[in-house]
Amino acid sequence: MNKLVRDKIPEFVTNAKFRKLNQDEILPALKNKIVEEANEVKDATSEENLIEELADVYTVLKAFLDFKGITEEELLKVVNDKKAFKGDFSKFLFMEKS
Repeated sequence: MNKLVRDKIPEFVTNAKFRKLNQDEILPALKNKIVEEANEVKDATSEENLIEELADVYTVLKAFLDFKGITEEELLKVVNDKKAFKGDFSKFLFMEKS
């Protein structure tokens, strides 16, 4: 099981090896982790599980921003710019093939 894990996991899992990633490995690991967590959101079967998985996505996103040196303000500016230009998902529109 080769994957990025939370910092305190070595305290709970004693039958695995852990190492600190080098700089070149961090970005791919974060990309893989956010996909992993998004898939767990998709597969969540209860409200409690859904909230937990969304929290994991949020935590990975925060780590991603920190690693890349992107502030929440910078991210929110892009969110708001895209919302002004393309809208958001509040109307739950679904595009189908014509």
